[in-house]
Amino acid sequence: MAKKKIITIVVDISTSLNTRGPANFIKGLHAILPYKKKNCNFIPSKTIYPFKEKRKSKYYFIPFPIFDELIYNEWINIKEANKLILGPCFVPTNWTIFPNKDIWKEREFPKILKQVKGIAVHSERVRNYLSKRTNTTNLLNKYKIIRPCTNIKPKAIKPFIKRNIDILFFEKYIDLNHSQQGIQLYNLFNNSSKKIERLKYGDYTKEKMEYLANNSKFIIYFSFFDTGAIGLKEIQNYGVFAFSHQKDLIIHNDTGFYVPELAYNKDMSQAYKIIMKKIEIVTSSNPNAQTFAIINQEINKCQNTLNDLCENLL
Repeated sequence: MAKKKIITIVVDISTSLNTRGPANFIKGLHAILPYKKKNCNFIPSKTIYPFKEKRKSKYYFIPFPIFDELIYNEWINIKEANKLILGPCFVPTNWTIFPNKDIWKEREFPKILKQVKGIAVHSERVRNYLSKRTNTTNLLNKYKIIRPCTNIKPKAIKPFIKRNIDILFFEKYIDLNHSQQGIQLYNLFNNSSKKIERLKYGDYTKEKMEYLANNSKFIIYFSFFDTGAIGLKEIQNYGVFAFSHQKDLIIHNDTGFYVPELAYNKDMSQAYKIIMKKIEIVTSSNPNAQTFAIINQEINKCQNTLNDLCENLL
């Protein structure tokens, strides 16, 4: 029987020193590299440049491409662009106005998609959105779906019953401003019997997040829109039960609940009622936060991201 050929994928980890979402995703990948799965061999690199990489590897996975159009054209010139896997931190720069014709990679997105091995995305939702907005639905096979990830594994998970915060309200209004709906929703819970704490994107420390995550029972992830939501995954790994209007962010039915009503443009009362009812159901079942954490950690670990990519390349 012929021996399976090993596919080498060089992973760019040069942007792992930045802060927030994309960098945390790449840090998670960096932490497990080098990594082998089936016949895929993933190795890290801090210096991937077209003029030095010709014919050195089967593929180059660049999760957060920050090169300009001139560098990309160099990959074309050396006929190695078809080895590139770009993203998931590639496009869109802004969810609602994609493709932005003033940004070269969005203006040229259909051409880039044809030229490279693939564009990595975090979900079918993102793939479908990008393909429809750029008329590339005939190239769905070029989109490589790989899950977002985190390796956070807290040493001590506080029991559900000992957590003194009922709801952690995470607000993120990068692309669409739903802050007025956020205020209404916060006030509804704040005026109820539930204790609610707010956490705003870009305005918290790692220490604050860890404290709130280990002391909260539930999280309402109020974000417009997210492609990966690494921050949510970090909090999920503390055993927090999640509510979101993005279905792909509910990773397991036992640890989260999909609430499309959270995306309503006006009244939040229906979302409030649905969440309150689910909170009572979950609470009455004597939930185990440690069990929630284990389920989430197993799904969110970064080995799974590379496994997904390997499956997409075979």
